[in-house]
Amino acid sequence: MSIIDKFTSNNFIKEKIHLSIVFLIALLAFSIPFGHQYGRKIIVVIFVLWILVVKKEDFLKILKHKYILVFLLFIAIHYISLFWSDHVKLGAHTLRVMWIYWFIPTFVFATIIKKKDIKFIILGFVGGMFVNEIISYLIYFHLYETAYSKIHYYPVGFLNHITYSVLVAFSAILILYQAKDMKNIYFKSVYIIFFITMTTNLVISSGRTGYIVYFASLIIMLFTYYKVSLKNFLQVLVFPTVIFILGYKMDASVQARVNASFSAVEKIRHTRDYDTSFGTRLAFYPMTYDILNQPNNSFIFGVGIGDIPSEMISSIDRTNIIKANHTHTHNYYLETYLNTGILGLILLLLLFYYILAIKIKNKEVKFIQQLIVINIMIAILSDRILDITPTMFFFAFFTSIVLAQERFEKENLS
Repeated sequence: MSIIDKFTSNNFIKEKIHLSIVFLIALLAFSIPFGHQYGRKIIVVIFVLWILVVKKEDFLKILKHKYILVFLLFIAIHYISLFWSDHVKLGAHTLRVMWIYWFIPTFVFATIIKKKDIKFIILGFVGGMFVNEIISYLIYFHLYETAYSKIHYYPVGFLNHITYSVLVAFSAILILYQAKDMKNIYFKSVYIIFFITMTTNLVISSGRTGYIVYFASLIIMLFTYYKVSLKNFLQVLVFPTVIFILGYKMDASVQARVNASFSAVEKIRHTRDYDTSFGTRLAFYPMTYDILNQPNNSFIFGVGIGDIPSEMISSIDRTNIIKANHTHTHNYYLETYLNTGILGLILLLLLFYYILAIKIKNKEVKFIQQLIVINIMIAILSDRILDITPTMFFFAFFTSIVLAQERFEKENLS
């Protein structure tokens, strides 16, 4: 029984509240590529309405889910690490963000989404990406500017280009999968065109993390959802590769980003110069060792949440591996290990494991389940994606769909 059930038995009122929540969730999904400033307002309204309609049995059921329990332990170990942190205020802020933008959306959406809502909610996210894609092209052709694009060199309207590239890679592969089984030739053609323009948008946005995520997802899709044949290989891999090659040949900024990666490797090999985008990411591994090797820190317990910025600056001075100051490691695995030690890192890996371990029969949600985990696990190797609020919403949004689908299937089974 929910709170609203105590005041009225009118199903019309309950259904209207539920529809309002679904609309707001779709609106939040739409807002993800526009940054967190819209989502944080929407989630407050969703949370208030959710309190009114969530049923006690649904609340308790999801609370007992292994993924949610591991998530709570993951947050708890961060709280415990505050005891040996020198920057408690910064650590507490990080935890507050984790609650608001990651845990609460996951928990709320998983308990309230119904089976009929999923396609509408996913459409909200895809719609937001479509609008952002148009804005990105307008920026690229110097026809429009946003406050963000005015101060950055990338054709991206609202987000860091790495974060945006991950969202584009996910959207493009999801659209390709949806188009695969479409019977209506008109809708199928529209989705294929959308896939092509999304892939091109990924190329020009110059997010190299997105490139890796994109091709890793395509390869997994090929071997998991297609019969391995020359025709399917050409359809799934060759065409996107041609787009990337053309983008490289025709766009100077794409050439510069790709060439910079090769140049960074050469600098490391010949001059031990790590002061490049790629080089610094490699340098953070020995720097992590250096930080944990200090007398007041621990390879088992880490340094405590909130301490990474100051520890990074100190390590740069000690090691001289890189010259530029950095306040994070561009790697969420390293961030988690530094913050919480071995236990926190294990819990992070268990979060991914328990999402992948959920048994789903619905083919599209099963694909989303695999795609979202692949995307995030690869993306957090080169940036702290799960510390960035839009990406927290993104991960929470799609993992909650997986949790909700599991609930439907178990209810049908019983």
